[in-house]
Amino acid sequence: MANRSNEADFDLNKLIYVKVPSKRVESAPLLDAVKRTEKQTFPTGEAFQFDSELAKRTTNLYCTYLHTVASIPPYQLCGYVVYLRTKALTRIHKVCVAEPLRGNGVGGFMMAKVIEELRRSGASEVDLWVDEGREPARRLYKACGFEEMESVENYYGKGRTGIRMRLEL
Repeated sequence: MANRSNEADFDLNKLIYVKVPSKRVESAPLLDAVKRTEKQTFPTGEAFQFDSELAKRTTNLYCTYLHTVASIPPYQLCGYVVYLRTKALTRIHKVCVAEPLRGNGVGGFMMAKVIEELRRSGASEVDLWVDEGREPARRLYKACGFEEMESVENYYGKGRTGIRMRLEL
């Protein structure tokens, strides 16, 4: 269930969306926060290998964070998106919203930014895979215009069906 306890107080206009690495923030601590969030959120077998994958030119990591004054580090990671972009394929690999901020529009904010970036860069479509059991994620993707194209039994492991979704840009 989504955590909507802070929804009335949460202001999406205060979110900062940045590609990592970036000169705008100190990338190493932000990347460390992403890695910690990844471990807390996804099963071990689904953990993204950030160090090796980000070394590739085709892999892109965007983070959303709030600038904070009274904490170290001086930001709060809100979520991140990883996508692969080649001439033949554009695929979103990961979309993750920090647990305490789920249900506050952060996922929609990030998806809108990624879709805008992909359109601007000339992509004609984007796809992703989602676990059939992740209903909030599926609702988010459908709300962004993605359509379910196919399903593959045991895609994420025994008894876990994967659904491929696609969006024409």
